[in-house]
Amino acid sequence: MIRRTDGFSLIEVLMAVFIIGVGVVPVMMLFLTGTKTVEKGGVILEASIISQNILDLARSDSFIWKREQQTINIPDPKFPEFKIPEFFKKKYQASATLTVEEAPEHTILGTGAKETNLLQLTVILHWLESGIPKEYRMLAYRANTNSVNLKTSAKF
Repeated sequence: MIRRTDGFSLIEVLMAVFIIGVGVVPVMMLFLTGTKTVEKGGVILEASIISQNILDLARSDSFIWKREQQTINIPDPKFPEFKIPEFFKKKYQASATLTVEEAPEHTILGTGAKETNLLQLTVILHWLESGIPKEYRMLAYRANTNSVNLKTSAKF
């Protein structure tokens, strides 16, 4: 009886598939996890850029000193300058709020009097990521140094 040795036996093929599977599956899982992490980082970066753009517009003299303690829901047709990019708004059902208020718990140095020339601006961006609500918050302060009522401390 002549035995042919031209191919692979079933056991050899199964062993090869097992060895490749043990090596390839973890690498693929790492690749998929890395891709998701990069995508999440991109969303957070975009949220920070959107929030920073809103804050930059809100800090302008023409806007800020005409407003007293106000909350603006974005988008708002009364304030078209504050925008969330369409792709972000549609993809993540995003919205934002901008709050302008006197800076809480800030006093004039050396006097303890409430600081009325310092405003706190807060932007909160909300979106849904895979059905999970997410939020990015950015805060800035703006002082009105052009006020005729500017009060400062005599002690520095």
